[in-house]
Amino acid sequence: MKTNKLIRLIILLFLVVGCDPLPEQKNMDMESLLNGKPPKTIMAIFAHPDDETTIGPVLAKYASISDVHLVVATDGSFGVTNHAKIPAGDSLIAIRKIETECACRELGIKPPHFLEAKDGLGLNGHNNFYDEVTQLKKRLADKIIELQPDVILTFGPDGDTGHPDHRLIGLLTTEILLRESWFDKIDLYHFAWTKEQTTKFPKDWGLGWAHEKVLHTKIDFSAKDEQMAFASLQCHQSQFTKQEMTDWIQAEKNDTTNVLYFRKFVVDTIRRNGF
Repeated sequence: MKTNKLIRLIILLFLVVGCDPLPEQKNMDMESLLNGKPPKTIMAIFAHPDDETTIGPVLAKYASISDVHLVVATDGSFGVTNHAKIPAGDSLIAIRKIETECACRELGIKPPHFLEAKDGLGLNGHNNFYDEVTQLKKRLADKIIELQPDVILTFGPDGDTGHPDHRLIGLLTTEILLRESWFDKIDLYHFAWTKEQTTKFPKDWGLGWAHEKVLHTKIDFSAKDEQMAFASLQCHQSQFTKQEMTDWIQAEKNDTTNVLYFRKFVVDTIRRNGF
């Protein structure tokens, strides 16, 4: 029986490779072909306007085969930079929304969803932490119910740069799925760098990483996907200088592996009477 299945699989792969793929199949990777259809709806849940740059090529890749939604938890009102000279507050919020809308267009994904929690969530001494988190959890849960995703992408415990907002958004997203027992219908993936990948960026970024042994989901992306991500990065002019964007793009170009890693959050449902 196993031999017959293997033969059928080989024939199927031969036919797929040997034929001109349909438009919706052109960007599908081998994992999608072997495991069935790609997810219908993907939600990328991040803390700030510009955090999507972390996984831009993956969002661009799936934009042509899935409904990809970016959910931005905070308003980014304290993301003040020396070069932009935009004060904290409403003006910066408005500009960062425009920049994120631009980034989504360049990535080819759906327009962004802004949950408008206060930047810093009270951890920066502004606003009440408990009020902000309570309201944000409700907005996150409501948005998940609205969009009905098959897959959610967010930060893991390392939080990319270790930013407390990054870590907290990943934790709150995980908490909601655990609280509502939605893991039977939503696959949650935490993004993480490998240690080797962090070396292509400046050390002062303070990037966290996860061991490759636990990063079981590998997403390859094309040169076109990467170019779309570069274009989206350049939308965020309030956050990065031209030189910073040039250096970032060059660092990615120098890395020709064109792969990002995720760790699927798996829930053990066996109930035990001890450790």
